[in-house]
Amino acid sequence: MELSLYNLYKDLKAKKILFCYSGPIDQASIEGVGSTLRKNLEIEEAGNVTTISVFSIFVEQVQNVLNYSAEKLGKSEEDEDDLKVGIVVIGHEQNGDYFIYCGNRIYNEDIPRMSENIDLVKNLNKDELKALYKERRRMEAAPGSKGAGLGLIEMARKSLKPIEYSFEKIDDVFSFFSIKVMVGR
Repeated sequence: MELSLYNLYKDLKAKKILFCYSGPIDQASIEGVGSTLRKNLEIEEAGNVTTISVFSIFVEQVQNVLNYSAEKLGKSEEDEDDLKVGIVVIGHEQNGDYFIYCGNRIYNEDIPRMSENIDLVKNLNKDELKALYKERRRMEAAPGSKGAGLGLIEMARKSLKPIEYSFEKIDDVFSFFSIKVMVGR
């Protein structure tokens, strides 16, 4: 067997990865994994605020995969019940802070809008984020959007550091979008 699961297991442990999932995602998987994630954080004695922050960022990131991933398993372009594909990784930095990484395939044409939205919130202070959140709650969602960017604002509000993100070009149609949010211990 080319893939040694034991070597992968050791590598994930060495990198302090608590949770790693790659593949199709649906609402039920969020609920099941979320329950396990909460228990794991309780065992680690992460603290209630940290546990809630890590969990809510995990949910927001996976919701983004469900809403925006360009890679899916299903029969048609329009079927909302198709499984969307992405990757989620949760772990510790060396100092004990938590990171929540998420990634999925996106259309290259969406990069400017996504960059603009993330750049808007990533360097705002907590008061500015709170004001933007209140403003956006009163707004209607933009065409083609599944929300008013509230999830992104919430992630920025809970993040210890500015949100990090990148786009890795796959081909002329697709790129791979990655986002990282940090939560203090």
